Amino acid sequence: MLKKTEHRVPTKSVIELEASELPAPAPSRHGRLARFFDRAVPAKGDARTAPQTQTSAGWRFPRPPLYMTTFILFVVIPSLASLLYLAFIASNQYEAVSRFAVRTAVGELPVELPESGQGGSPNLTGVSYVVGQDAYIIVSYIRSSAILQDLSGSVDLDAIFRSPRADFWARLKKDAKAEELLAYWNGMVSASVDGPSGIVTIRVRAFTPEDARTLLEAIIRASEELANTVSKRARDDLVQRVEIEVRQAEGAVRKALGDLQKYREDVGYIDPVKTATMNGQLLLQLLGEKIRLESEYFVSSRMTSENAPGLKSKRALLQTVTDQIDKLKASLTGSADTNDSIAASLVRYETLELHRVFAEKLLSSSQDALERAKRKADRQQIYISVFVPPSLPEESGYPQRLAMSFIIPVSLMVVWGIFALLVATIDDHRY
Repeated sequence: MLKKTEHRVPTKSVIELEASELPAPAPSRHGRLARFFDRAVPAKGDARTAPQTQTSAGWRFPRPPLYMTTFILFVVIPSLASLLYLAFIASNQYEAVSRFAVRTAVGELPVELPESGQGGSPNLTGVSYVVGQDAYIIVSYIRSSAILQDLSGSVDLDAIFRSPRADFWARLKKDAKAEELLAYWNGMVSASVDGPSGIVTIRVRAFTPEDARTLLEAIIRASEELANTVSKRARDDLVQRVEIEVRQAEGAVRKALGDLQKYREDVGYIDPVKTATMNGQLLLQLLGEKIRLESEYFVSSRMTSENAPGLKSKRALLQTVTDQIDKLKASLTGSADTNDSIAASLVRYETLELHRVFAEKLLSSSQDALERAKRKADRQQIYISVFVPPSLPEESGYPQRLAMSFIIPVSLMVVWGIFALLVATIDDHRY
C-alpha cells in the first residue's frame, strides 16, 4: 500500500530565511543618482526596496523620483508659462529702421587716395567723405544717457515705453532709476556702425508703429544736433587758437609803436634819418661856404693888411662858418664820451623800427592765418546724410513667438540636462 506523501506548507520563518539567503541586487547608476536626491529609486526588478506611501485606503505606491520633480519644476512649468505668455499676454512691438552716413565737406582730402588704375580717383576739392570717428561718436551718444536728457524736452519717453498696449513684462517699470532707464533704452534702441563703410544703422522698437517712427526721427534730429555741436566746437577751437596769436601780435605792434613814440619824445625829432639827411646837406653847404670864404680871405690878405676892416669881417665870418661846421659834425658823429649824437640815435631808431616792422609782419601773417582757419573750419562742417529715412512699420517684428517657443524649452532642457549629468557624475564618484 502506497504511503501518502505529505506536502508541507512553508512557514513564515522559512520564507524569511530563504529571502535572507538571496544575494542583494547590484547597485545601478540609476539607483545612485536617486540616492543622491535622497529618494530610493529601485533597480529594475527590485520592487521590495522601493519606498512606498500608504494612502487612507491602505494602498501603497512608489514616491516620484526627485529628478522628475526638478524636470517638471525647471523645464515643463517654465516652458508652459513662456508659451502662455507669448501666445496670450506678450504685446506686439514694432521696429523702425534708419540708416545714414556721417560726412564732412573739405577743400582737400586729408588722406591719400589710391593711384589711378587701382580703383582710385584723382584728388578733388569741395568733396565729402565718410568720417568713421564721428560715426562712432554718434553711436556712443545714442547708447548713452546724454541722449535721454536731450530727448526729454521733445519726446515723452514715459508715454512711449509705458504705453497701455505694453504688457507687464515688456513695459518700463514705474519710477525707474536712471540706470534702469538706460538699460531699458539700450534694449529697445540699438545703433551700430558698419566698419568698412562707416554707415550707421539705428533700430527702434515701440508698442505702436507711430511711436517707433516718432522716436527714431527724434534720435536722428538729436544726432544732427550733436554733429553740429562737434563741428562748432572743433571750428571754435581752431579759430580761437589763431585769434590768440593775432592778439599777441597786436600787442607786440602796440609795444613797438609805444617805444618809438617814447624815443621821439626823448630825442626831440620824429625821424632821425631825415634829420641826419638834412644836417648832412647843411654841412655840405657850410663846407662849400667855408671854402669860398677861405678863398676870398686868402685873396684879400694878399692885397690888404691884416688889420683892414674888410679882412677882419671876413675872418669873423669864416670863424662863424667853421664853428657851425664843428657843431654839425659833433651832432652827427658825437664825441667819445657822449651818446646823444645823431649816429647813436640812428642805431636806437633802427632797432626800434626793426621791432615795429617785425611786429607788423607777424600781425599780418597771423591775420592771414586767421582767415585761412575760418575758411578751413567752414569747409570742415560735419553733417548727417540720411539715405534710409524712418518709415512706418506695418507688421510687428517682436516678440518672435515661433522662434522663442522653440528656443526657451530647448534651452531649459539643455541646462537641466547639464546639471543632471553633473549630479550623476559626482554621485558616481561618491559610490
